[in-house]
Amino acid sequence: MRLPISRKVIENRIIQTVSLAELLRLMGRSGVWVFIPLYLLAEKDANYIEIGLLFLISALASIPVSIFGGNLVDKVGRRRIALTVSPVLAVLFLVMFLGIKFSLSDLFVIGTFIVFAPVAVLQSIVDSVIVTDSTGEMERIDAFSMTRIGANIGFSLGPAIAGFAVSYNYSILPMIPMVSEIIGFFLYFRYINYNEGPPVAGKNLLSFPKNDKRFIIVSLLVSLAWFSVGPWAYILPQFLSRVDLIGYSVIGILFATNGLSVVFLQLPVNRLFYRVDEMTRIAIGLGIYAATFAVFGLTRNEILLLINIIILTVGENIISPASNSIIGKIAPPDRRGEYYGGYSLMNNFLSPFSPLLYEAMLSYLFGEPVFLWAIIGMGCLVLALSILATRKVWMR
Repeated sequence: MRLPISRKVIENRIIQTVSLAELLRLMGRSGVWVFIPLYLLAEKDANYIEIGLLFLISALASIPVSIFGGNLVDKVGRRRIALTVSPVLAVLFLVMFLGIKFSLSDLFVIGTFIVFAPVAVLQSIVDSVIVTDSTGEMERIDAFSMTRIGANIGFSLGPAIAGFAVSYNYSILPMIPMVSEIIGFFLYFRYINYNEGPPVAGKNLLSFPKNDKRFIIVSLLVSLAWFSVGPWAYILPQFLSRVDLIGYSVIGILFATNGLSVVFLQLPVNRLFYRVDEMTRIAIGLGIYAATFAVFGLTRNEILLLINIIILTVGENIISPASNSIIGKIAPPDRRGEYYGGYSLMNNFLSPFSPLLYEAMLSYLFGEPVFLWAIIGMGCLVLALSILATRKVWMR
């Protein structure tokens, strides 16, 4: 008897392992992302511009790793890379711990903060390839949804745990992701072991699928989709607090609602859009984002904002697993690392500039909230229509 796809994915030991590892990793890393900048501000007298540059350099450092790392996965093998990355990250967080604990040079903290992001990109690429290898084409939406649920649970728990830890001592902060990486290593050593095919020994580490026009178009459109919906994460908290005068506690509740909505609504959304292809899903998700952005410009009612965040999360749930699944559908089995790395390259090239653009828009248009969010929403709608207009290209 054929099992329902969602049940097949839930019972897949490899998907279980990757999802649990994502939960543990994000539980540790989210605290580092939130509190290391606060540590630098409070303890090292850093300023806001220096913190902004720190995030920008970290993002830019991830760009070359995308293409190099994807090809490395094909050349060396999925399991070997997966088992190497976790110890490397554990060592980086150990160095960060030593830098904070013994008040060593700021480079011990700043350097490891910058370096761990590119290494995490390599880990993300190899995980995407592992999930693709271990599932059939019709199962991948659910599989990537499971790993996303794990990551969101971890991201929700992480800042709360880290906040409790740093109230005692900042040096405890990097110990949390260090321990999670060690646990992740043993999980992968035990359960990530399948017939992945022989490594591609002659693989060029700088190879990019530039001749695959379908891949180029799809990757560009998906990367632009993530670029377009970035404002909700970057400028919404500032907009709500400075323009709408919403309290910090309410803003925290809104973001917590987003995390919980991912966990509880992801699989029902998958069922609802089960027969819809990936790129059409992304176009629909962009349309939902556009509608919710319009609401941000029109209301200050906290109940309506809460409902709006839930609807926004539905759009997020539609786009996120589909964006990973479509790359796996396009990529040849022996070049999946290259293709996921190429997609990561395009995404990471655009993403550092999203905060700069939307922060500039907020600074100039904060007095015209309807106009501000209308422009952002129209960008999403134009991109959604562009995706639908190129349907014949990516459906071949």
